[in-house]
Amino acid sequence: MAASSLPPSKPLFPRLKGGPHRMPPEQVAQHQKARLELAMVEAVARHGFEGTTIKELVGLAGVSKSTFYQHFEGKEDCFLATFDEVIRQVTEQVSAAYRQPGDFRERLLAALATFMDLAKEEPGAARLAAVDSLTLGSAGVAHRERGTQAFEAMIRQSFDHSPSPVEVSDTVVRAIVAGVRGSVYRRLRAGRADELPGLTETLVDWALSYQRPPSAALQRTMEVARRPLPPRDAAAAGEGEKGIPWEESPASPRSRRELGQRERMIRAAAQVVVKEGYAALSIPAISATAGVSNATFYEHFEDTRDALLAAFDEIATGVLSFVGAAFAAEGSRPEAIGAGARALTEYFAAHELFARLSFFELPAAGPIALDQADRVLDSFGAFLRPGTIPPAFAGSVPEELMIAIPSGIWATIQHEIVSVGHRSLPDLAPEIVRVAASPFDVA
Repeated sequence: MAASSLPPSKPLFPRLKGGPHRMPPEQVAQHQKARLELAMVEAVARHGFEGTTIKELVGLAGVSKSTFYQHFEGKEDCFLATFDEVIRQVTEQVSAAYRQPGDFRERLLAALATFMDLAKEEPGAARLAAVDSLTLGSAGVAHRERGTQAFEAMIRQSFDHSPSPVEVSDTVVRAIVAGVRGSVYRRLRAGRADELPGLTETLVDWALSYQRPPSAALQRTMEVARRPLPPRDAAAAGEGEKGIPWEESPASPRSRRELGQRERMIRAAAQVVVKEGYAALSIPAISATAGVSNATFYEHFEDTRDALLAAFDEIATGVLSFVGAAFAAEGSRPEAIGAGARALTEYFAAHELFARLSFFELPAAGPIALDQADRVLDSFGAFLRPGTIPPAFAGSVPEELMIAIPSGIWATIQHEIVSVGHRSLPDLAPEIVRVAASPFDVA
């Protein structure tokens, strides 16, 4: 349902009464803060983060604007506090389920079942945490990473209690949690939260597949991922036909001479967002960076979001082409997955602007940008489908994993950029192979 067709927002709570039986001040403050957080869940469910206003929040919560600012610096601060509170409550209930008696698999099943039931029963809060938090761009990353720590600890403990001697890396654990989150994200975006409990066993079995010893084929594939690609320069591959780096000013003499106006504005949009954030993306900022007039902008694009999505589309086309060429060069050998993982990481290691836009800033452009990002992830998942994945990895896996695995890989790359930097991404390639191929590894 479009936001414009929703009925007007009504207060969720009556205002607190004064008088001799009023609450103590500290209890009043706690109550007001909780009401504002519940109002944030309601408002974001209706309009998304971008469409939510402080006026609506205070109206829903039954407080004044001055009261709002006693608790929060602004809308983003309120959203992040709400996110943290949602995660705290979910973690508390999931952890309690995990502590129940049973073996490592039974406890993991109980924990994930609780998580899925909560997402089904409280889709507004779940959507805020799993979907709308992405639209804050870089601002939401640290909160999401902290929010996954308890879940990663449960997965780690399950592996520690397993009789399998195989050591599962922290990167794989992180990918498993992110893959589960990706499955939840897709169901919530599609309005199919009721399906989430039915995914529990599939996702637990997927998680535990990483404790199987790797076959000789998988070990060879991981070794390929450790080696630099043959000379197919990732830096040059990302510069386009004209050979001009995206980091170069779109208004430079060479850019003016070699690139068309549309291409210069596309690159300008990417530069503005990466340097200053999505909130700074305006038509004057794009026009000034590209060295064109505002009127020229409107000859090519409807709005700033349109220009940014065009930039991402060009970047995504380039990386898919580069990865696809590396994958195809290995033919039907299992090493194709290793070459593809190496190509993916080398490409983003050579282009910080591409990495920042793709893994941090793009989702801030809202639902349309999320749709485009989802299509790109699906394109990467296609490399793992029957008929594409090398025959040495012949295991049949559920369709749901075509969502979970790319989501896990996306999150591990984002974490690597945050914690180490984009230039170290090629070192991550063997672990990406492990995430991608282990569920198919039956030899």
